[in-house]
Amino acid sequence: MSAVSIIQIQVQNYDTWRTLFDEHRAFRRANDMTSDAVFCSPEDMTSVLVIGTFDTVDVARTFASNAELREVMKASGVIGAPRITIAEVA
Repeated sequence: MSAVSIIQIQVQNYDTWRTLFDEHRAFRRANDMTSDAVFCSPEDMTSVLVIGTFDTVDVARTFASNAELREVMKASGVIGAPRITIAEVA
């Protein structure tokens, strides 16, 4: 069954974060994220939610634990630890 990762983050600056997020699309695809969508709080553009889709829960978990993902997040201005939830499509 397919799965999603729901990644909730705080960023220092949305525009800076978004530039790096867009530049790392190939990284996400190379790590089996088949699609993604970005959402922001209408009151606070530094509160970001990224939903990515994967073929399986195991693939989503592998992506979420990827050390390079943590490095990219840090470089893009993510503040603190991300909150990551993996869910299977029911």
